[in-house]
Amino acid sequence: MLEQKNLEEFKLALEKERDLLVKELETIATPDPNVKGDWDIKHSEWGENQITSQEELESGESVNEIDEDMKNKSLSDSLELRLRDVNDALVRIENGTYGICDFCKKEISIERLRANPAAKTDMEHAG
Repeated sequence: MLEQKNLEEFKLALEKERDLLVKELETIATPDPNVKGDWDIKHSEWGENQITSQEELESGESVNEIDEDMKNKSLSDSLELRLRDVNDALVRIENGTYGICDFCKKEISIERLRANPAAKTDMEHAG
């Protein structure tokens, strides 16, 4: 069983990471008001429904903006997944199940938790 000081250490690390993830997400996305924990990317200035002219297509402006949106979507998805894992870990701390492998229900090593405080599994079941 994890000592209280370790739980506090991991909780603090997770809260700090959560805050950083939210700040990063806010630069490229906004929270979806209809789906808890989901973020929608902010589209480039041209807007997702704007019809582009042939000149814009030839200049590459719209293509570059679409490419930027796709990069932001990929980054947003990665950040969202990590944020979900961090929030899940904080819930596990609150309900007393933090540090227990989801699969075998054995304790996750402190070394693994220090490397990844949001870990849900021990090394044997890490995917």
